[in-house]
Formats: sequence, C-alpha cells, structure tokens
Amino acid sequence: MAMTQTHNPGPALLSIEGLHKSYGAVEVLKGVDLRMQKGNVVTLIGSSGSGKTTLLRCVNLLEEFQGGHIRLEGQDIGYSNVDGKRTRHPERLIAQHRAMTGMAFQQFNLFPHLSALQNVTLGLLKVKKMPKDQAVALAEKWLDRVGLLERRNHFPGQLSGGQQQRVA
Repeated sequence: MAMTQTHNPGPALLSIEGLHKSYGAVEVLKGVDLRMQKGNVVTLIGSSGSGKTTLLRCVNLLEEFQGGHIRLEGQDIGYSNVDGKRTRHPERLIAQHRAMTGMAFQQFNLFPHLSALQNVTLGLLKVKKMPKDQAVALAEKWLDRVGLLERRNHFPGQLSGGQQQRVA
C-alpha cells in the first residue's frame, strides 16, 4: 500500500500513528502512519491484499487493532491509555464514532427490495434515529448531490454499478 502526502502544517483532522493489525500470525498493518487535514483528499493505493480495506475498517472501528493510535481531532478513538494500559473504549463511544464516520464499500450492500431513497434513508432512521420526514429530506439532498435525485424511486437492479455505488 502506498501513501503519499503533501506537507500541511495545520492541525490533523485524522491522524494514525504506528498502527498495527494482525490476523493470527499474519501482520497486515505494520506501523502505519498517516495524517490528514480537514479539506484534503487522501487516496490509498495498493495491490489486492495490501491492507487498504483493513486500514479503513480500523479507522471505522469495524476491526480491532493491536497497537498504535487513531486520533480524530486529537482525541483517541477506539482505545485509550489508562494508567499505562491500553483500554478499549465503551461500546457506546464506539457506536457514536461509527455513526459519524462512513466508508464506501467495494460491495454496495444495497437492499434489492428497497428503492434508492429507502436505502439511503434506512441508516438515518435506524442508526441516527432521525425523524422520517427529516431523514427523507436529507437523503433527497444527498441523492441530488450525486446526481441521482431523479432515480430515487428506482431499485438497485434498475441502477448501473456506478449509480449503485453513489447510493451506497
């Protein structure tokens, strides 16, 4: 996995320091360091199996990591050092973090029996506990932003792969 960064002296929105992740005896992430400032776009490039998805899953706390730090606006996420001991954060804090972050998966995981609008709205209703009218308005705004508002009532099977990815 290759990571290229340009120098930006501003405070980091997201910083990863010395991140280690293993699956049994296989170390997938070996001391990864990354620093992202607000407004920057960062691309992870690497061959299949190089750890790109694993890194993103660690940032979203979908995978536990064995060492290092992930900080969002300077605050440790997932784990803290308490009296010199690495301690996992309570699940409610992890759930709050997950609710504020997102990632586009390689598999779109759309519900085939739900429209584009319903697929987008579902997470807002279930995870964010947003009122339905507010969730629909926000979902329509997002679909409009990605050029799919006119396809809001189409089912995933009626959308191209690129359109499905934008819905996801």
